[in-house]
Amino acid sequence: MITIPGQLAIRTIVGRNGDFNVGRLTTSIGEFVVKDPQLDQYREGKYDGQFVVTEIKPS
Repeated sequence: MITIPGQLAIRTIVGRNGDFNVGRLTTSIGEFVVKDPQLDQYREGKYDGQFVVTEIKPS
């Protein structure tokens, strides 16, 4: 687990089972796609801050 500064850009996707949010985390070490149900509590937009990365998986 690491904490790293970055920017999270959240956008809403319209799926056949309803709307859901996905994120793209941009940091100094790379860019990551974030898929987590917790993102649904945020509005579309860009958020700057310190982010905790607990898991990285290849797609």
